[in-house]
Amino acid sequence: MATLNPHRPEWVRWIPAAILLVVIVGAVLVAAIMGPRLAAGPGPAGEDQVTDLNWSVFTEQGLRFIDDARTPRIDLSSPPVDAVELGLPADGSLTVGPHPTGLDYRLVLIATETEPNGALFTTPQFTVTTSGGQLASVRVEERGSLTFTDAFLAVSERVPDLGFTAPPARDLAQAISDARESGRPEAVRSDTGSAAGMDVVAEVTCFGAGFCQVSYLVTPQVG
Repeated sequence: MATLNPHRPEWVRWIPAAILLVVIVGAVLVAAIMGPRLAAGPGPAGEDQVTDLNWSVFTEQGLRFIDDARTPRIDLSSPPVDAVELGLPADGSLTVGPHPTGLDYRLVLIATETEPNGALFTTPQFTVTTSGGQLASVRVEERGSLTFTDAFLAVSERVPDLGFTAPPARDLAQAISDARESGRPEAVRSDTGSAAGMDVVAEVTCFGAGFCQVSYLVTPQVG
């Protein structure tokens, strides 16, 4: 039996190739238009979003830029640090984070004009506290809930650059046991480290459920 091959116009054969070409051209145009927007950072800070020296301020405009850039910077090099210059009330606490996207902030604290010169913290949130018109402390949270051994390792990693002595792992294990018995979180703190030109205390808060959370309490050095 003969196979029927109905005659098709020559241009019909070009339809799939033409469609593919349109798709490719469209993809190239989208990449050209949207690519720079997706890759671009937040751009330079606008007026009232940072200080004249590019330090962070915690006004409404400043907080908007902090969330855009996720790189807050606080100058602790000339204590006492004036609360008004930071855009903060004379007395109170302000927590920055968690970020709407769930990403971390890269908090830079500059402590002195010479080495050692502050520290970098990668953090989901931090709290700035003022008292008597001055910056009193910055509490920096580590991400996530950790076993007591992981909490010990996390704190130990910061010993060389921050200078405190990490609490022993057995103290953290005991804190979990105590929290289980009391029904309340139990905190274990390091001594004060000053290797980075600012005073830092590591705090590990343990819960009866068997996990711990790590934070660092940073205070400007005075005198």
